Amino acid sequence: MKKFYFRLETPLRIKQLKEKIERQKLSQAILKKRTEENRLYKMNILKENTRKEFDKIIFTSAEIRDLSYYSVFDADMSFLIESQKNVVKQAQEAYERCTNNFISSRRERQIYEKIKEHQYKEYNMILNREEQKITDELGNINYSRLGEETT
Repeated sequence: MKKFYFRLETPLRIKQLKEKIERQKLSQAILKKRTEENRLYKMNILKENTRKEFDKIIFTSAEIRDLSYYSVFDADMSFLIESQKNVVKQAQEAYERCTNNFISSRRERQIYEKIKEHQYKEYNMILNREEQKITDELGNINYSRLGEETT
């Protein structure tokens, strides 16, 4: 009996490889997104903590120089936070693209695997029919021999 052969094995392997690559890209996008979100969170915490420290300084002694420094710092931090928000947004978009690409490549691979599974079931059914034919023939031959021996 000939061995099972799936003629779409090469495209299936290509789809599996593509899915693996997309999974790696997705994990990198997740990592980048988390990193950028963490950076934004730390910037916000820094701004908040600096504001609290500045409030303490103002209550003890308010100098023009301190107000000027804080004003420059606050403006710079606001600009950096807005820039970081844009970076986080871009990372989120990249994550969504990677997710969609991964899901798409996964579906493609699953389609090929379903086809392979269906063809393998057909192969097994044909194999079982042939084995049944052989078994039936052997049974008939043995029955014929037993019939000849008893007569």
